[in-house]
Amino acid sequence: MNKLEKDYRPSIFNLRFIGYILLILSFIDVVNIFLPFQFTNPFWEFQMVGALVEHAPLSLIGSMLVFFGEKSYRQKGEKYVLKFISWAALLAGILFLLLLPLGINNTWRIDHQNVVQITNNSSQQITQIQQIKKVLSKATTNQDINQIIKSLNSQENTPQFKNPQEVKSQLLSQIWQLEKNTNNQAQIVQNNTHKELIRTSLKWNLGALICSFAFIWIWRVTDWAH
Repeated sequence: MNKLEKDYRPSIFNLRFIGYILLILSFIDVVNIFLPFQFTNPFWEFQMVGALVEHAPLSLIGSMLVFFGEKSYRQKGEKYVLKFISWAALLAGILFLLLLPLGINNTWRIDHQNVVQITNNSSQQITQIQQIKKVLSKATTNQDINQIIKSLNSQENTPQFKNPQEVKSQLLSQIWQLEKNTNNQAQIVQNNTHKELIRTSLKWNLGALICSFAFIWIWRVTDWAH
């Protein structure tokens, strides 16, 4: 062993040690991601895919550090650990590839559920508004109009209007505008939610594809450890 090799040997050991630490931390993260299991829940599955993609760089870096230097300066029995990590990389690559259809399917399911929820919330508000409009429209006498205005007013003392019919017309106009704004707001929320979901889905699904390629590549270039 020449002097150059002696100088670099501690650095190689240190890098591999850090690599093993990163892999252990990555394993803890993965276990934490899967617990508690909520399979068949599209929101949990979607977040699970994202969390795995976000934490994948830790495993990739750790793996490359562990395999650094290939067979040089290896401890006795370390070859079995390296073989396990190499095949685990292949398994991880296959699993990330299988996450793609899961991520795409859950994107569609979540988008559908978001639309249903936003539509239901909007419909409930519209129904309440229409009920108020219906009751107010049926009020013909000044006494009825004042009574309805009093019921709509949260204040204890509601003034008696001199021209209830004019107030009725103003209220109906405001209610019509409120109904229109509620529909428009629901559409805006639905569009923004859809765009954000698609953006996140593209990010995580593309990330899963890249992670799949990276892990399979690690397995391929570490065939010396098989």
